Amino acid sequence: MRRGWRWSLAGVVGLVVAVSLFIVPALGDEVMGDVGELRLQLNSDGDRFVFDPVGTNTVQVQELRQTNCRLSNSPPPTLMSVTGTGANLSKNPYAGLKDHRLGVGQKGEGTGEPCARINQDLGQQLTLSLTGVLDGAVIDYAEIDLGFKFNGNAELVLERNGLEVGRIPVDCNNLSDCGPDSGGRDNLRVILDPETDPQISGPFDTIILSSTTSGGVVSLEGGLGGTGDTLFNIVKVFDGEIDCEDPAEKPGANYEVTRGLDTDGFCKGPVDGLLYNFEAGSETVGGEVRLFVDFVTEPVDTNTATVAQFLEVITWTFADPPNVVGGAAQQRTLYYDDHVTGVPERVMPWCLKDPRPIGPGTTGVLPSGHTSCLIEANSQVTMAGDFETTHTIYNIGDGKRGF
Repeated sequence: MRRGWRWSLAGVVGLVVAVSLFIVPALGDEVMGDVGELRLQLNSDGDRFVFDPVGTNTVQVQELRQTNCRLSNSPPPTLMSVTGTGANLSKNPYAGLKDHRLGVGQKGEGTGEPCARINQDLGQQLTLSLTGVLDGAVIDYAEIDLGFKFNGNAELVLERNGLEVGRIPVDCNNLSDCGPDSGGRDNLRVILDPETDPQISGPFDTIILSSTTSGGVVSLEGGLGGTGDTLFNIVKVFDGEIDCEDPAEKPGANYEVTRGLDTDGFCKGPVDGLLYNFEAGSETVGGEVRLFVDFVTEPVDTNTATVAQFLEVITWTFADPPNVVGGAAQQRTLYYDDHVTGVPERVMPWCLKDPRPIGPGTTGVLPSGHTSCLIEANSQVTMAGDFETTHTIYNIGDGKRGF
Protein backbone atom coordinates (compact mmCIF):
# COMPACT_ATOMS: atom_id res chain seq x y z
CA MET A 1 0.00 0.00 0.00
CA ARG A 2 1.61 3.23 -1.12
CA ARG A 3 1.40 6.37 0.99
CA GLY A 4 2.61 9.65 -0.39
CA TRP A 5 2.63 13.40 -0.16
CA ARG A 6 1.69 15.00 -3.47
CA TRP A 7 2.93 18.54 -4.09
CA SER A 8 1.53 20.80 -6.77
CA LEU A 9 4.70 22.42 -8.11
CA ALA A 10 2.84 25.55 -9.17
CA GLY A 11 4.34 28.02 -6.72
CA VAL A 12 6.57 25.46 -5.00
CA VAL A 13 10.30 25.82 -5.55
CA GLY A 14 13.51 24.85 -3.83
CA LEU A 15 12.16 21.59 -2.50
CA VAL A 16 14.96 19.63 -0.83
CA VAL A 17 13.92 16.22 0.39
CA ALA A 18 15.75 14.13 2.99
CA VAL A 19 13.72 10.98 3.49
CA SER A 20 15.01 7.77 5.02
CA LEU A 21 15.80 5.40 2.16
CA PHE A 22 16.31 1.67 2.47
CA ILE A 23 16.45 -1.36 0.20
CA VAL A 24 13.71 -3.94 0.36
CA PRO A 25 14.86 -7.57 0.59
CA ALA A 26 12.65 -10.58 0.06
CA LEU A 27 10.03 -11.04 2.74
CA GLY A 28 11.56 -12.87 5.68
CA ASP A 29 15.08 -11.49 5.09
CA GLU A 30 16.60 -9.40 7.84
CA VAL A 31 16.80 -5.65 7.50
CA MET A 32 19.22 -3.66 9.65
CA GLY A 33 18.62 -0.11 10.80
CA ASP A 34 21.21 2.09 12.52
CA VAL A 35 20.62 2.72 16.22
CA GLY A 36 23.85 4.51 17.07
CA GLU A 37 27.56 4.21 17.75
CA LEU A 38 29.01 2.74 20.95
CA ARG A 39 32.59 3.58 21.89
CA LEU A 40 34.87 2.08 24.50
CA GLN A 41 37.21 4.79 25.77
CA LEU A 42 40.07 3.68 28.02
CA ASN A 43 42.64 6.41 28.56
CA SER A 44 43.87 9.04 30.99
CA ASP A 45 40.60 10.97 30.59
CA GLY A 46 38.67 8.06 32.11
CA ASP A 47 37.29 4.60 31.37
CA ARG A 48 33.79 4.37 29.92
CA PHE A 49 31.39 3.19 27.27
CA VAL A 50 29.77 6.09 25.39
CA PHE A 51 26.68 5.60 23.25
CA ASP A 52 25.65 8.20 20.67
CA PRO A 53 22.15 7.26 19.43
CA VAL A 54 20.94 8.14 15.95
CA GLY A 55 18.56 11.07 15.72
CA THR A 56 19.04 12.53 19.20
CA ASN A 57 21.51 14.71 21.04
CA THR A 58 21.35 12.59 24.18
CA VAL A 59 24.66 10.77 24.67
CA GLN A 60 24.55 7.95 27.23
CA VAL A 61 27.58 7.02 29.32
CA GLN A 62 28.44 3.88 31.27
CA GLU A 63 31.37 4.66 33.56
CA LEU A 64 33.79 1.81 34.27
CA ARG A 65 35.08 1.58 37.83
CA GLN A 66 37.25 -0.92 39.68
CA THR A 67 38.02 -1.98 43.21
CA ASN A 68 41.44 -3.60 43.69
CA CYS A 69 41.48 -3.97 39.89
CA ARG A 70 38.19 -5.92 39.87
CA LEU A 71 35.71 -4.33 37.45
CA SER A 72 32.72 -3.10 39.42
CA ASN A 73 29.12 -3.83 38.44
CA SER A 74 27.76 -1.11 40.68
CA PRO A 75 25.88 0.64 39.24
CA PRO A 76 24.77 -2.14 36.89
CA PRO A 77 25.95 -1.83 33.27
CA THR A 78 23.50 0.02 31.03
CA LEU A 79 25.16 -0.45 27.62
CA MET A 80 27.64 -3.34 27.62
CA SER A 81 28.26 -6.06 30.20
CA VAL A 82 31.87 -7.19 30.70
CA THR A 83 32.57 -10.53 32.37
CA GLY A 84 35.69 -12.63 32.91
CA THR A 85 36.09 -16.40 33.14
CA GLY A 86 38.95 -18.83 33.63
CA ALA A 87 39.70 -22.55 33.54
CA ASN A 88 39.97 -22.84 37.34
CA LEU A 89 36.68 -21.69 38.83
CA SER A 90 38.03 -22.12 42.35
CA LYS A 91 40.25 -19.10 41.63
CA ASN A 92 37.12 -16.96 41.17
CA PRO A 93 38.07 -15.33 37.87
CA TYR A 94 36.55 -11.91 37.17
CA ALA A 95 36.69 -9.07 34.65
CA GLY A 96 39.47 -6.67 35.53
CA LEU A 97 40.39 -3.08 34.82
CA LYS A 98 43.92 -1.79 35.38
CA ASP A 99 45.93 1.01 33.81
CA HIS A 100 43.15 1.71 31.28
CA ARG A 101 43.11 -1.86 29.98
CA LEU A 102 40.47 -4.59 30.33
CA GLY A 103 41.43 -8.16 31.07
CA VAL A 104 40.73 -10.99 33.52
CA GLY A 105 41.92 -11.34 37.09
CA GLN A 106 41.76 -14.21 39.58
CA LYS A 107 43.04 -15.22 43.00
CA GLY A 108 46.70 -16.17 43.21
CA GLU A 109 47.62 -14.85 39.78
CA GLY A 110 50.64 -13.10 41.22
CA THR A 111 52.13 -9.70 40.62
CA GLY A 112 52.73 -7.94 37.34
CA GLU A 113 49.58 -7.00 35.49
CA PRO A 114 46.70 -9.18 36.63
CA CYS A 115 43.35 -7.72 35.60
CA ALA A 116 44.90 -5.97 32.61
CA ARG A 117 45.52 -9.07 30.49
CA ILE A 118 43.89 -12.29 29.32
CA ASN A 119 46.16 -15.27 29.92
CA GLN A 120 45.95 -18.34 27.67
CA ASP A 121 47.72 -20.58 30.20
CA LEU A 122 44.99 -19.84 32.75
CA GLY A 123 42.19 -20.45 30.23
CA GLN A 124 40.94 -16.90 30.66
CA GLN A 125 38.30 -15.26 28.47
CA LEU A 126 36.77 -11.78 28.46
CA THR A 127 33.16 -11.51 27.26
CA LEU A 128 31.36 -8.35 26.14
CA SER A 129 27.58 -8.43 25.57
CA LEU A 130 25.10 -5.70 24.70
CA THR A 131 22.77 -5.05 27.61
CA GLY A 132 20.47 -2.48 29.16
CA VAL A 133 19.15 0.00 26.61
CA LEU A 134 20.96 -1.97 23.88
CA ASP A 135 19.48 -5.33 24.80
CA GLY A 136 18.00 -6.86 21.65
CA ALA A 137 20.23 -4.82 19.34
CA VAL A 138 23.21 -6.21 17.42
CA ILE A 139 26.58 -5.07 16.11
CA ASP A 140 27.07 -5.00 12.35
CA TYR A 141 30.55 -3.40 12.36
CA ALA A 142 33.29 -3.00 14.96
CA GLU A 143 36.88 -1.86 15.33
CA ILE A 144 38.60 -3.56 18.26
CA ASP A 145 41.78 -2.15 19.81
CA LEU A 146 43.87 -5.07 21.09
CA GLY A 147 47.11 -4.84 23.04
CA PHE A 148 49.58 -7.77 23.05
CA LYS A 149 52.49 -8.98 25.15
CA PHE A 150 54.93 -11.83 25.01
CA ASN A 151 54.29 -12.61 21.32
CA GLY A 152 50.72 -13.67 21.99
CA ASN A 153 48.05 -14.27 19.42
CA ALA A 154 44.34 -13.79 20.04
CA GLU A 155 40.93 -15.06 18.98
CA LEU A 156 37.58 -13.29 18.83
CA VAL A 157 34.48 -15.48 18.94
CA LEU A 158 31.31 -13.67 17.86
CA GLU A 159 27.87 -14.83 18.97
CA ARG A 160 24.28 -13.82 18.48
CA ASN A 161 21.62 -15.10 20.86
CA GLY A 162 24.16 -17.63 22.15
CA LEU A 163 24.98 -19.07 18.71
CA GLU A 164 28.37 -18.62 17.08
CA VAL A 165 28.39 -16.45 13.95
CA GLY A 166 32.13 -15.92 13.61
CA ARG A 167 35.56 -16.98 14.85
CA ILE A 168 38.36 -14.54 14.03
CA PRO A 169 42.00 -15.46 14.68
CA VAL A 170 44.29 -12.47 15.22
CA ASP A 171 47.97 -13.17 14.60
CA CYS A 172 50.07 -10.45 16.11
CA ASN A 173 53.33 -11.65 14.52
CA ASN A 174 54.73 -9.29 11.89
CA LEU A 175 51.93 -6.82 12.53
CA SER A 176 53.28 -5.30 15.75
CA ASP A 177 56.26 -6.11 17.89
CA CYS A 178 54.05 -7.96 20.43
CA GLY A 179 56.62 -7.22 23.04
CA PRO A 180 56.08 -5.58 26.40
CA ASP A 181 55.90 -1.85 26.93
CA SER A 182 56.25 -0.52 23.41
CA GLY A 183 53.25 1.81 23.44
CA GLY A 184 51.11 1.77 20.31
CA ARG A 185 53.45 -0.72 18.61
CA ASP A 186 51.99 -3.39 20.89
CA ASN A 187 48.53 -2.70 19.53
CA LEU A 188 46.55 -4.00 16.60
CA ARG A 189 43.22 -2.71 15.36
CA VAL A 190 40.88 -5.53 14.30
CA ILE A 191 38.01 -4.83 11.90
CA LEU A 192 34.87 -6.95 12.33
CA ASP A 193 32.61 -6.50 9.30
CA PRO A 194 30.10 -9.20 8.25
CA GLU A 195 29.69 -7.42 4.90
CA THR A 196 33.29 -7.97 3.87
CA ASP A 197 34.62 -10.82 6.05
CA PRO A 198 33.48 -14.33 4.98
CA GLN A 199 34.44 -15.61 8.45
CA ILE A 200 31.48 -13.67 9.92
CA SER A 201 28.04 -14.91 8.91
CA GLY A 202 26.03 -12.00 10.31
CA PRO A 203 25.66 -9.37 13.04
CA PHE A 204 26.46 -10.26 16.64
CA ASP A 205 25.61 -9.19 20.17
CA THR A 206 28.51 -10.82 22.05
CA ILE A 207 32.31 -10.88 21.66
CA ILE A 208 34.48 -13.42 23.51
CA LEU A 209 38.18 -12.51 23.56
CA SER A 210 40.96 -14.94 24.45
CA SER A 211 44.68 -15.49 23.96
CA THR A 212 45.69 -18.52 21.90
CA THR A 213 49.45 -18.63 22.59
CA SER A 214 51.02 -20.26 25.64
CA GLY A 215 52.82 -17.56 27.57
CA GLY A 216 51.19 -14.86 25.52
CA VAL A 217 48.58 -12.40 26.76
CA VAL A 218 46.18 -9.92 25.18
CA SER A 219 44.29 -6.91 26.55
CA LEU A 220 41.22 -5.04 25.34
CA GLU A 221 42.06 -1.37 24.99
CA GLY A 222 40.42 1.80 23.82
CA GLY A 223 42.89 4.36 22.59
CA LEU A 224 45.57 4.21 25.28
CA GLY A 225 48.33 3.58 22.73
CA GLY A 226 47.06 6.25 20.37
CA THR A 227 45.16 3.79 18.18
CA GLY A 228 41.71 5.26 18.85
CA ASP A 229 38.59 4.11 20.70
CA THR A 230 37.25 0.60 20.33
CA LEU A 231 33.96 1.20 18.55
CA PHE A 232 30.79 -0.68 17.66
CA ASN A 233 28.07 0.26 15.17
CA ILE A 234 24.76 -0.70 16.78
CA VAL A 235 21.76 -1.72 14.69
CA LYS A 236 18.38 -3.32 15.24
CA VAL A 237 17.02 -6.14 13.18
CA PHE A 238 13.65 -5.78 11.52
CA ASP A 239 12.20 -9.23 10.79
CA GLY A 240 9.05 -8.12 8.98
CA GLU A 241 6.64 -9.84 11.33
CA ILE A 242 4.14 -8.32 13.73
CA ASP A 243 1.65 -9.81 16.16
CA CYS A 244 -1.47 -8.17 17.52
CA GLU A 245 -0.79 -5.21 19.84
CA ASP A 246 2.92 -5.56 19.15
CA PRO A 247 4.54 -2.38 17.78
CA ALA A 248 7.23 -3.00 15.20
CA GLU A 249 9.66 -0.26 14.26
CA LYS A 250 11.58 -0.06 11.02
CA PRO A 251 14.97 0.84 12.55
CA GLY A 252 16.58 3.95 11.18
CA ALA A 253 13.55 4.75 9.04
CA ASN A 254 11.33 6.80 11.38
CA TYR A 255 8.60 4.29 10.74
CA GLU A 256 6.48 2.25 13.12
CA VAL A 257 3.54 -0.10 12.66
CA THR A 258 1.27 -1.32 15.44
CA ARG A 259 -1.10 -4.14 14.58
CA GLY A 260 -4.29 -3.91 16.60
CA LEU A 261 -6.81 -6.45 17.72
CA ASP A 262 -9.62 -7.16 15.29
CA THR A 263 -13.12 -5.80 15.77
CA ASP A 264 -14.19 -8.87 17.74
CA GLY A 265 -11.22 -8.58 20.08
CA PHE A 266 -9.23 -11.49 18.61
CA CYS A 267 -5.98 -11.57 16.68
CA LYS A 268 -6.93 -13.00 13.30
CA GLY A 269 -4.80 -13.55 10.25
CA PRO A 270 -1.58 -15.60 10.11
CA VAL A 271 -0.65 -17.47 13.29
CA ASP A 272 2.94 -16.24 13.05
CA GLY A 273 1.95 -12.61 12.71
CA LEU A 274 1.19 -10.21 9.91
CA LEU A 275 4.08 -10.16 7.44
CA TYR A 276 5.00 -6.87 5.87
CA ASN A 277 7.79 -5.01 4.11
CA PHE A 278 8.64 -1.47 3.11
CA GLU A 279 10.07 0.71 0.41
CA ALA A 280 10.58 4.46 0.62
CA GLY A 281 11.91 7.22 -1.55
CA SER A 282 11.02 10.22 -3.71
CA GLU A 283 9.73 10.38 -7.26
CA THR A 284 8.48 12.87 -9.85
CA VAL A 285 5.13 12.07 -11.44
CA GLY A 286 3.48 14.48 -13.90
CA GLY A 287 5.65 17.37 -12.75
CA GLU A 288 4.97 16.70 -9.08
CA VAL A 289 7.59 15.77 -6.51
CA ARG A 290 6.38 12.97 -4.27
CA LEU A 291 7.68 11.20 -1.22
CA PHE A 292 6.32 7.74 -0.77
CA VAL A 293 6.31 4.82 1.63
CA ASP A 294 5.08 1.46 0.36
CA PHE A 295 3.49 -0.80 2.94
CA VAL A 296 3.24 -4.33 1.55
CA THR A 297 1.64 -7.23 3.40
CA GLU A 298 1.90 -10.86 2.43
CA PRO A 299 -1.40 -12.01 0.83
CA VAL A 300 -3.26 -13.51 3.74
CA ASP A 301 -6.93 -12.70 4.04
CA THR A 302 -9.50 -10.32 2.55
CA ASN A 303 -12.55 -11.88 4.19
CA THR A 304 -14.22 -9.22 6.32
CA ALA A 305 -15.01 -11.83 8.96
CA THR A 306 -11.33 -12.54 9.55
CA VAL A 307 -9.59 -9.36 8.45
CA ALA A 308 -6.80 -7.77 10.52
CA GLN A 309 -6.38 -4.15 11.57
CA PHE A 310 -3.25 -2.16 12.16
CA LEU A 311 -1.96 1.35 12.73
CA GLU A 312 1.06 2.87 11.02
CA VAL A 313 3.05 5.98 11.80
CA ILE A 314 5.10 7.72 9.09
CA THR A 315 7.52 10.56 9.75
CA TRP A 316 8.63 12.55 6.71
CA THR A 317 11.83 14.57 7.19
CA PHE A 318 12.84 17.51 4.99
CA ALA A 319 16.10 19.41 5.00
CA ASP A 320 13.91 22.48 4.32
CA PRO A 321 10.14 22.92 4.19
CA PRO A 322 8.67 23.44 0.73
CA ASN A 323 8.60 27.13 -0.22
CA VAL A 324 5.51 28.84 -1.57
CA VAL A 325 6.17 31.73 -3.96
CA GLY A 326 3.90 34.66 -4.74
CA GLY A 327 1.14 33.65 -2.40
CA ALA A 328 0.28 30.55 -4.46
CA ALA A 329 -1.56 27.88 -2.54
CA GLN A 330 0.57 24.91 -1.56
CA GLN A 331 -1.42 21.74 -2.06
CA ARG A 332 -0.34 18.68 -0.11
CA THR A 333 -2.48 15.60 -0.33
CA LEU A 334 -1.92 12.24 1.29
CA TYR A 335 -2.90 9.51 -1.13
CA TYR A 336 -2.73 5.75 -1.24
CA ASP A 337 -2.96 2.92 -3.76
CA ASP A 338 -5.57 0.33 -2.83
CA HIS A 339 -5.43 -2.75 -5.02
CA VAL A 340 -8.05 -4.51 -2.92
CA THR A 341 -10.74 -2.24 -4.34
CA GLY A 342 -8.99 -1.91 -7.70
CA VAL A 343 -8.57 1.86 -7.39
CA PRO A 344 -4.87 2.59 -7.95
CA GLU A 345 -4.61 6.10 -6.48
CA ARG A 346 -7.01 7.58 -3.99
CA VAL A 347 -6.97 10.60 -1.74
CA MET A 348 -6.80 9.29 1.81
CA PRO A 349 -9.78 10.52 3.83
CA TRP A 350 -9.84 11.45 7.49
CA CYS A 351 -11.15 8.75 9.79
CA LEU A 352 -14.69 9.24 11.05
CA LYS A 353 -13.43 8.71 14.60
CA ASP A 354 -10.19 7.90 16.37
CA PRO A 355 -9.96 4.06 16.62
CA ARG A 356 -7.28 4.06 19.28
CA PRO A 357 -6.94 1.85 21.13
CA ILE A 358 -7.94 -0.69 18.52
CA GLY A 359 -10.02 -3.39 20.12
CA PRO A 360 -13.48 -4.91 20.35
CA GLY A 361 -16.17 -2.72 18.85
CA THR A 362 -13.85 -0.72 16.59
CA THR A 363 -16.40 0.09 13.93
CA GLY A 364 -17.52 3.17 12.06
CA VAL A 365 -13.96 4.39 11.60
CA LEU A 366 -13.45 4.14 7.84
CA PRO A 367 -15.45 6.24 5.36
CA SER A 368 -17.43 4.03 3.03
CA GLY A 369 -15.39 2.29 0.35
CA HIS A 370 -11.98 2.98 1.92
CA THR A 371 -9.49 0.63 3.58
CA SER A 372 -7.28 3.36 5.08
CA CYS A 373 -7.89 6.69 6.75
CA LEU A 374 -5.88 9.41 8.44
CA ILE A 375 -6.19 9.72 12.21
CA GLU A 376 -3.71 12.47 12.94
CA ALA A 377 -1.19 14.73 11.17
CA ASN A 378 1.40 16.91 12.91
CA SER A 379 4.30 19.07 11.72
CA GLN A 380 7.22 20.55 13.60
CA VAL A 381 10.67 22.05 13.19
CA THR A 382 13.20 19.90 15.04
CA MET A 383 16.09 21.12 17.18
CA ALA A 384 18.39 20.17 14.30
CA GLY A 385 16.47 22.53 12.02
CA ASP A 386 14.73 19.84 9.98
CA PHE A 387 11.06 20.02 9.07
CA GLU A 388 9.06 16.94 10.06
CA THR A 389 5.53 15.84 9.30
CA THR A 390 4.08 12.80 11.07
CA HIS A 391 0.99 10.89 9.96
CA THR A 392 -0.89 8.29 11.99
CA ILE A 393 -3.00 6.03 9.77
CA TYR A 394 -5.57 3.30 10.37
CA ASN A 395 -5.73 0.33 7.98
CA ILE A 396 -7.90 -2.74 7.62
CA GLY A 397 -7.21 -5.85 5.55
CA ASP A 398 -4.33 -8.28 5.15
CA GLY A 399 -4.19 -8.43 1.36
CA LYS A 400 -1.11 -7.31 -0.54
CA ARG A 401 -2.09 -3.78 -1.46
CA GLY A 402 0.37 -1.88 -3.56
CA PHE A 403 3.92 -1.95 -4.83
